[in-house]
Amino acid sequence: MFSFRFPSNFLLVHFLWVLAVPSSALILPPLDKIKMGMTSMLMEDCEDESEDCNFVWELDVTHGYQVARRVFETLAENGREDSKIWFPSFKNHQGETDRLAKALNDNSALLGGLQVNCEHWPEVPATVLELSWSEDQFSEKNYEKESESAVVAAIKNTEDYVNDYISGLGLCPFTQSMERSAIGLENVGVHEGPVGIKHAANLPSCETTTPAAVMAALYWQGVTEIIERPETEVSTFLLIAPSCYDDDFEKFYTTCGSLIEQTTMLAPGSVGRVWFHPKYCLKQVGGEPKGGHAPPISEVEDLFDLYLAENISTVRPEREEMEFAHDKTRWTPHATINLLRSTQLKRAKDNKMRAKIFPLNVLRVLQNAGKKKLPAFL
Repeated sequence: MFSFRFPSNFLLVHFLWVLAVPSSALILPPLDKIKMGMTSMLMEDCEDESEDCNFVWELDVTHGYQVARRVFETLAENGREDSKIWFPSFKNHQGETDRLAKALNDNSALLGGLQVNCEHWPEVPATVLELSWSEDQFSEKNYEKESESAVVAAIKNTEDYVNDYISGLGLCPFTQSMERSAIGLENVGVHEGPVGIKHAANLPSCETTTPAAVMAALYWQGVTEIIERPETEVSTFLLIAPSCYDDDFEKFYTTCGSLIEQTTMLAPGSVGRVWFHPKYCLKQVGGEPKGGHAPPISEVEDLFDLYLAENISTVRPEREEMEFAHDKTRWTPHATINLLRSTQLKRAKDNKMRAKIFPLNVLRVLQNAGKKKLPAFL
């Protein structure tokens, strides 16, 4: 018969180790507790950890895009209130919450001095994003919600833009009207549906939030619906940003490029985004445009080469004319984000289709500009 004697200091060391580990580490991981019917106990533990701030419990969130939506909705709704947002069911396999926290901290000034700390079990009962605020970085103006009449007018302007400009000039061969988008794509598995419009002012928001927080909340609400609703209900979305961006193209594309682009990894490959603006100017963006921007003019010139090879009677526009028309195709009545489904995006990346669409759009804009038939907002 064998016997084993522990070293004399073993029990003491083991006891001290137990004391050093957070109490939450001595219980089951959050997902195991949920599976065992201990959800109420877990919620109480998380609530106890949130005594001095706003407690937000997101039990049903299991996907990255849902995490992003709830974080930005919390920022829009609660403004500069300290909050702890708990995600007990989210597995975070790719470090999504940590990457989101970094993106938020990188854009602290746009979000009113926001500071985010991300923690996970066993240090805390479940994954949590803690939102706090720094007065030193509070430089962004608060969001001023648009009046009901201004919202109605903006939506009407956008509907007219789709019906009269996009459809009227044939700038998108797949959009016939507000009611019919993604037409003619059934052979590649894309069903037609209506164009949806959302305005930032229709989201719940408080007086101490920022335009960037509201625009990001709008973006992720739209992404959620694109992912979860069938295309026959909504084919694509036009998201009208806070009106403060209408006269400030630089602020708009900076916010889109810095804040929204950094968070898109929470819905990889699911949704495409396109930036539109009343003062869209690719030269102003500078560098090599990425994300939701229009392709560089050098690419449009290459596409023209392909188009002219098959349409030899067409006169090639001067580069300056091409730049002018290329910008016009991204002009809208209001600062706007267009969301596209991944299936539509694949079709949009087809080079043969691009070699037809981009040159034709430039030619149509130039033709109608010469006849003074462009919409008033252009």
